[in-house]
Amino acid sequence: MQMRVNRRAVLPWVVLLVVAAVHISAVATDGHQLVGLGALQIGTGGAGVASAKDSTWLLLNPASMITLERRLDFSFEVFAPYRYMEPKGPLLMPMANRFAGKMGDDSIFYIPAMGAIFPTAHGALGVGLFAVNGMGVDYKQSRTLIPRLLGQNFDRRTKYGVMKVALGYAHDLGDGWALGATATLDYARFKTDMLTLNFWETKGGNRTDDVFGAGLTLGIYKEWERFSLGAAYTTPQWMESFSKYKDLLPLPLDIPQSVQAGFAWRITPELEWVADYKFLDWSGVRQIGKPPIKGGFGWKDQHVFKTGLTWQVHPRWTVRAGTSLANSPIDSKIAFANALFPAIVKSHLTAGVSFALTDQSDIHFAYEHAFANTITDSGKGDLFSFTGKGTRIHLRENTFTLQYSYKF
Repeated sequence: MQMRVNRRAVLPWVVLLVVAAVHISAVATDGHQLVGLGALQIGTGGAGVASAKDSTWLLLNPASMITLERRLDFSFEVFAPYRYMEPKGPLLMPMANRFAGKMGDDSIFYIPAMGAIFPTAHGALGVGLFAVNGMGVDYKQSRTLIPRLLGQNFDRRTKYGVMKVALGYAHDLGDGWALGATATLDYARFKTDMLTLNFWETKGGNRTDDVFGAGLTLGIYKEWERFSLGAAYTTPQWMESFSKYKDLLPLPLDIPQSVQAGFAWRITPELEWVADYKFLDWSGVRQIGKPPIKGGFGWKDQHVFKTGLTWQVHPRWTVRAGTSLANSPIDSKIAFANALFPAIVKSHLTAGVSFALTDQSDIHFAYEHAFANTITDSGKGDLFSFTGKGTRIHLRENTFTLQYSYKF
């Protein structure tokens, strides 16, 4: 039975759902990866491996594309993080630039995505272009004291981003089962003026370097009348090395392998609950997982829990809310070493709304808030931790995503 809701009643429900989401406490981020792609994924906290909604599921779980109609999707995300660094350290070992004080950066990033789904006789074909990873900082002064003593001002900037071109296929096995695979070609850009283990600025000198890479996502999907299961494994994205930054990053900056699995329960025809678990193998990427004293970042693996609700409150209006819970890959022993890449946020809450313009076209909006997290280096790690003891790094985020979908 379809719910009948007066249009005048729709907006108050949307406002109520958003306000409720903002006041729920939670404890997630996916390292330097986005919590979700596009407004529909973001609206449910990145959960939904067992319930495809648009062409971004080409990357989330290609097998679930079997349920989608022929469609085009275009989204644009405004990613607005605020981060700060406050270098500290022992007075007798002046490695950190204690004189810099608290330095903030609120520069904004713009994240596009587009994709299409084409059903076939025995499955579905998907293609897309997605920005999926990235962040950076641009502080006014050096993290370390060495540049300042020599009249320089390096060791204060990073910028990193990854885009994927994806081609996938889902095959209908019958009886609600489907298998899928997506091949991706990756393109990454990076620049920084970080200090190397030689205690001098990297030879890259904050010049942009770019590399290519590739990987696969394999998915499985099973659907019953009101319940479905899904799982996807994404291989490491094997990247080339940044040649300009060999002195800083001697190994490729691969994107880690991951697993995501979950369920979708259609509680009523209008209300759906999705919940996923995701594992990110950061320690398996040598350049990211090895200790800072050996030229790495020391990141730990992440366990992420995502859940969300989708509610069709009216034939033309749908609202969403979600959350994503995880541990930070960066702990207090490596805060100083990661001050220029502070991927430390631990909690996200999301909300979204869709409006059907016509039977064939929809417009979607999603808002995501990552609650602030601050980590202080304990000094109990390696030499970088000891000399940067007391350094504080901080991050909070807001994103706004607008998406248009056309079914044909």
